[in-house]
Amino acid sequence: MTTGRTGAAGRYRPGRKRRLSTALFTLLAAVIAATLLVALGARTISARATCAGQTTTAQVVVSSEIEPVIQRLATYFNSQHRQVDGRCAAVAVHAASAATVAADLARSGTGKLRPAPDAWIPDSALWVDVARGSPASARLVQPSGIMVAESPLVIAMPRPAAARTPAFGSSVGWQILAPASAGGPAKALGLNVQFPDPTQSAAGLAGLVELKRLFGYGRAGRGEMASFALNVQVVHPGTGAGALPSLDTFARPSGSSDTAPITLTSEQAVVAYDRSHPGQPLAVRYPAQGTFQLSYPYVLTGKGGVTQAAAKAFGGVLRSSYADAYVRYEGFRTPAGSASAWPAAYGLSSAGPHLLTPPGPGQAGKELHAWHVLGLGSRFLAINDVSAAMATPVAPGGPTLEQVLGRTSAAGMQRFPDSTQMGLWVFASHLAGALPYHQLVPMGPLPGQFGLVTRRQAIQHLAAMGRAFPHAPAALYGTLLAAYKQMVASYQPQYVNDIIVLTAGVENAPGDISAATLLHNLQTLANPRRPVEILMVVFGMPKDLGDLQQIARATNGKVWPVTSAAQVPQIFYRAFGRRICQPHCPR
Repeated sequence: MTTGRTGAAGRYRPGRKRRLSTALFTLLAAVIAATLLVALGARTISARATCAGQTTTAQVVVSSEIEPVIQRLATYFNSQHRQVDGRCAAVAVHAASAATVAADLARSGTGKLRPAPDAWIPDSALWVDVARGSPASARLVQPSGIMVAESPLVIAMPRPAAARTPAFGSSVGWQILAPASAGGPAKALGLNVQFPDPTQSAAGLAGLVELKRLFGYGRAGRGEMASFALNVQVVHPGTGAGALPSLDTFARPSGSSDTAPITLTSEQAVVAYDRSHPGQPLAVRYPAQGTFQLSYPYVLTGKGGVTQAAAKAFGGVLRSSYADAYVRYEGFRTPAGSASAWPAAYGLSSAGPHLLTPPGPGQAGKELHAWHVLGLGSRFLAINDVSAAMATPVAPGGPTLEQVLGRTSAAGMQRFPDSTQMGLWVFASHLAGALPYHQLVPMGPLPGQFGLVTRRQAIQHLAAMGRAFPHAPAALYGTLLAAYKQMVASYQPQYVNDIIVLTAGVENAPGDISAATLLHNLQTLANPRRPVEILMVVFGMPKDLGDLQQIARATNGKVWPVTSAAQVPQIFYRAFGRRICQPHCPR
């Protein structure tokens, strides 16, 4: 073996030890692991028994990222020709979304999932909790106590983006995924959080559980959750990528250095990506507070009989050392936490990370419900007060109340997603003949066309340019009754239907209805199947504030008195956050 060389001048130069590249290291590890697996499998299969007779096949449904492991173990199991209840036992493996299977099993297996599973391996025990949401489904879905594999969650960035992001230092907490108002990084950092869809991904669901814990469970916490849900970029699973979004798409250069993508994913997904992209591995961090495991439990889901016996027999293979070896080969950890020796240059560690306490029973379902209601489309009738009370300057020589709130509401239009439907009214007294209100923009989708501009642009412009009528009284109660009648009559069940009022809270129009009459009408019109809330932002502390609070409560709504327009954006998120606790929000 050559250990040195002679230079041009005859001097001996010691040879340099060549560093083993990450790509070569990964390739050698894969080849060695594959060789060991084949040898182990061949040795075990050579001792298999024989079986004669009819074959009973148990249907095993698994999350797609672990399907290669389970398919290999199923081939091994089937080759053993085991016998159960006088029949040959076999298993057939099918990949399916854990969220889809959980939803089907929660309906006691009465959905359209075909074939009906005898056993299930989801990507998290959280889905088992969701599937066992009713007494009937809890009897059907029986954890076996067998854990096939584990994979902790990590926070990942493309390496070039991580290199220019100081916040992605040696210690990164869950807060890096949160909005700045909830302790997250400043907007100036340009982080683009790409969050896995919690309704489809266990990583997203576990992340949602932890972020909700950080935000808290009170009124402010609900507002922060609403802020997160409305501003984060939710990424759906990629085709053929299992429940997690595609890391190929995530890591693809965007052509802009202004934003830095960051996501929550599994350690195994990073290992698989790095193996297929050895020249551009991802930068990862394990959350500083601790992380959750994506666990892969083996769950029996059949109704008994010989197929259930075959599924139970397959559980013995899942406990074997052969299964553990194949789990590590595919980038997972074993149930004991053992991992392959991965290159640690970019954040991966074979040592087990600190783990958080798993969510309690029912918590996953609770957070999924919160996410669902926050994601419902919104149908808002916005009503701006243009009466004389709104013509009052907020400070001597300054803009009027209407101008300040109008500009604030126009700026707030950016926070409404495109799924929102909205209409705009203004009110004072006799604005449209005998009517105290006037419709400026009819109800419809914000991206929809309204004249030469979109409905969003039209409402923004009209709200910002609105002017108060200096001598016009305010027929607030009559306007609220008309608005409530219209929203109930045109109610759309796939939306949250609300009335949002920006007002000085004054009622002084001669001939208008009283607060008592309005309350009586609201109670008469209220329909539990068509809930419509009245939400009022009231500038100042008007003498009728108590009446306004009673009126809002009659619709499960709320009144927010403010003294500064700067308070309005926070109220917007708190109004959204009320969806989580409705109809039992604390007063």
